[in-house]
Order: sequence, then structure tokens, then C-alpha cells
Amino acid sequence: MSVHSTSIGLSYAQGSMVTTIQSVAQALGGPIFSLLATRFGKANITKTDAIRDDNQYASEIESNKIPPAKLGVTNREENTKSQEALANYDGEYNKQDIIDRPPDGTLWGWISACCVCSLNTFSWGANSVFGVFLDYYVKSNHFPGATMEDYALVGGLGLGLSFMLCNIANIMVRRYYYKYVMAVGTLLLVICYMCAAEATSIVQLIMLQGLLLAIAYALAAGPGFIIIPTWFLKKRSMAMGIATSGAGLAGIIFSRPVEAIIDKTGSYKWALRMIGIVCGIMLTISIILIRCRRNMKVVTGRSLWHDILTSFTRGGIYRQKPLLYLIGWNFFYSFPYAILLFSMSSYSTAIGLTSAQGANITTVQSVAQCIGRPLLGFLSDYFGKVNVTIVITALVGVFSLCWWMFVKTYANLIIFAFFVGAMLGVNWVNFAPLCADLVGGGDDLLSAVSFLCLAGGPPLIVSEIIGLKLKRPNDSQPYLNCQILVGIMSICSAVMLIPFREFKIHRMFVARRELIEKKSKEILGCEDRKRLNRYNLLLEKSSRGYIIRCFYPIKA
Repeated sequence: MSVHSTSIGLSYAQGSMVTTIQSVAQALGGPIFSLLATRFGKANITKTDAIRDDNQYASEIESNKIPPAKLGVTNREENTKSQEALANYDGEYNKQDIIDRPPDGTLWGWISACCVCSLNTFSWGANSVFGVFLDYYVKSNHFPGATMEDYALVGGLGLGLSFMLCNIANIMVRRYYYKYVMAVGTLLLVICYMCAAEATSIVQLIMLQGLLLAIAYALAAGPGFIIIPTWFLKKRSMAMGIATSGAGLAGIIFSRPVEAIIDKTGSYKWALRMIGIVCGIMLTISIILIRCRRNMKVVTGRSLWHDILTSFTRGGIYRQKPLLYLIGWNFFYSFPYAILLFSMSSYSTAIGLTSAQGANITTVQSVAQCIGRPLLGFLSDYFGKVNVTIVITALVGVFSLCWWMFVKTYANLIIFAFFVGAMLGVNWVNFAPLCADLVGGGDDLLSAVSFLCLAGGPPLIVSEIIGLKLKRPNDSQPYLNCQILVGIMSICSAVMLIPFREFKIHRMFVARRELIEKKSKEILGCEDRKRLNRYNLLLEKSSRGYIIRCFYPIKA
């Protein structure tokens, strides 16, 4: 697999990651196939024919194979299938995506993915340089009496509160044209940066660069989460990886210019103004070019406040157990994500490195995010979104417990920051595609993504504050408690996705069993009967059947 990876243009490190994921799948698969072989005998099911049958035959021959649409086709009616498409439904995607299938790209689809990348770069991504401003605020004592917790709240609000407010932004999109909503967010963003440059107290800074800027981020970039799934199906995670790589790209674009402006002028004001002007121009261009394949407006006849209240009480969606598993995964993972994102620079100085070396560490982490997120999207589409998310999330925890604890040198920290940075954004890459797998790419996706954002926002707000409280300045390992927290939370988040994986595999095997049962007895072959016996075992309503489905080595 590593050789194949390099042959298609991936780097050696990327090929190694593919091999690692394949090894984990094989390690999980051995015990499962042993149990299956014990149950039916090796004559009926072996490791080789089961993998070939479940990962190739069932998905490529029996399932409804969906070809990509022609380049330039953007008319929804030209790509809409009738209910007859469900005759070959195999459970891999939600039924809504099969009835009204996305074209998997097209010219405007890829342009829109690049526009979402730009939206993320010049909104949430711009918040990634807050550490540069933080360093200036602290060294110059620009806001007398301000504590580190106050500054951490500014950065946390920009990330976490904006994530929570995506629910409100998506409600606005259901009522008004989505470009109008994004334009209002862009205007508010420019105003916030300009006014933050004139802030004279820490309270004003929290309100402008924290609270109001979070609202601007949500309105300007929040709708991008649900635009990508309307264009892509089989390449959904890849497109989302490209779109979310903007968070790392912003660190590369803004870090050095902001630092240079502050050094040259001796003030942070023109740095904030520069960000506001650049972000305003780029967001405007992106909003003009972006397109959504589906009409997101829904006429409800209710008032705006009634719509907001209704969005929080859509029990039919929120009470679905698989969505609760996704919420649990996203909630737990938000803690290690924010701590690792914001702590690398301060950790470098804590182990005796210089501020310049700490800035280089942050830059390396940003570069890794630009490379890693599209790669994670590619791997997710190839091996399955749930599989890759579980493995990568668990690896972040393992790396924290078994690697970060022992990092004491500059070179080792650079390597660690690169590998963790490449994996860190798996939540941004896959949380919307996983929601779409559950509820489809239609109107319900707005509610599911909004609820996931609402639940995942609070940890992003408080995690850096928690990290500061756990720090032990006078200890030989000042970040030990943070490292333990990151490791445990990452592993817990991976565990939360295992029941979701069981749900998806159960849905797939139910659909594939129904495909076989639709055939007349006269045309059922020996392979069909073996397959039907295997599906009956895999769908067994028992603890053993549940465990088998949780760890069955199949693309999911």
C-alpha cells in the first residue's frame, strides 16, 4: 500500500500514514474473522473472500454506483433521481443523497469548495494569529489589570462562540438568501477589526475581538459547512478537507505580516486594520463566486424568534442516537483540539526555547494543517469517514501521552507539531460529512450541523482557560496535566464514535441483505446464499453481533 501511495503522487510520509491505517484495520479484523470462522466454519467464510465480497462486490456491483456529473452541470433537475434509485440502495449513504444525488464536483462545485476554503481562511483562520497579539498585549501591558484568563477568553470566544452561533446563522440562511447573510457577517467583521484597533480596555477588547467578531465569523463562514455536502457525495470528505485547510493557510498568510507590522510601528493597531481590510476584500470575492446547488430557503410562515425556538426543539433529529454519538465525539475532541492549537507556542517557551522558535513551531503547525486536512479528506473517502476519524482521533491521544510528554528539544517539538498539526483538524474535515451520512444533504443537514456546532462550542471557549489553570509553572513538566487531559479526552472521543460505526455498518448490511432477498429463489446462487448467511450473522441481535459490527473491517 505504501508503494502504491507513492506511485499515485503521495509523499513517503503520506504513504506511511495510509499503511498505518491499513495495519490498524487488519489488527481489528483478525479477531472478528476468527469469531466468524468459528461460528460458520472456514468453508463458509474466510478473511479473504469476506473482505473481497463486502468491500468490493457488494459496494460496486449490487449497490447503486453513482458516476460523477459532467463538467459544468449545475442544474439540480439534471442530476435528480427518482425513488427508483432506492431499488439498489446499499446503505452506504443516506437515502436523501441517493434520491437527489450531488454531482460530486463539477466546475462550480470545486469553485465553491475553494470559496469555502477562502471563507474559513479569512474568518476563523484569522483568529489563529491571536497569539501574536497576545504576546504584544502581555509584554507591553497595553490593558492594565488584564489577566491571562481574560486574553484566553478573547481567543476562545472567537473560536467557540462562533461555532455555537452557526445554529443562528443557518436559521438565517433558511429565511434569507445565504449570500445576504454572509455579506452582513463580512461587514460586521471589518467593523469589529477596525474598532478593536481603538479599544482602550480589556472589556472593550473582549466585546469587539471576542463576542462581536464571533458573531461575524458565524454569519460570514457558518453557511459554508452545509454548502459542500450539496455538491459532493463520494468526494465529500476530500472537498471538506480542502475547504477547512483555510484555518492553517491563515496562519501562514497573517503570522509574519502581523509580527512585522507590530515590530515596525510599535503598535498592534495597524495590524488589526490590515487583517480587517484583507479579510473584507477576500470574503467579498468569495461570496460573489460561491454557489449552493440546493435552495436553502424554507418558507415556514413563522416569526424569526419562533424559527429559532423550533430549531432547538427538533426532537425527531436531536433524539437520534447516532447524532448523540457524533455530538459526544465532537464535544470531547474540542478540548484537545483547542489546547493543542493554542499551546504549542507557550509550551516551547516553557521548555526553554525562544519566542522566535515558538513562532516557528506555530508556523509549522499551520503548514501541517494545510497539508493534513486535504490528506485526511482523501483517506476518509478511500477508507471510510468513520474509520479514519476513529483512528486519527485515537492517535492524537496516543501521541499526547506517549510523545508530547517527552518532548524537550526544538527539533523534536517541530516534528511533533507537524504530525499532530496534520491530524488535528479531522473534526473539521469530517463532522459535516458524518452528519450528512446520517440525515442526508437536504434540509435536515442544517439542523444536525447546527446542533453539533452548538454542543461543540463551549469546550472551545473554556479549554484554553482550563489549560492555563492546569499549567504548573514551577514544575519540571509544567504541561503534564494538560498532556494527560488531551490524551484522555482524545481517546474518549474516539470511543464515542464506535457506536456510530456500528449504526452505519448495521444500516449497510440491512440494505444489502434486502437486495439479496429481493431476488427470486431461482436466481440465487451459492455466493448469494453465503452472503445472506454472513449478513444474518452480522445482524444478529446480541452482544456478540453488536461487537462484531463495531469492529468489522469494512469501509464505513
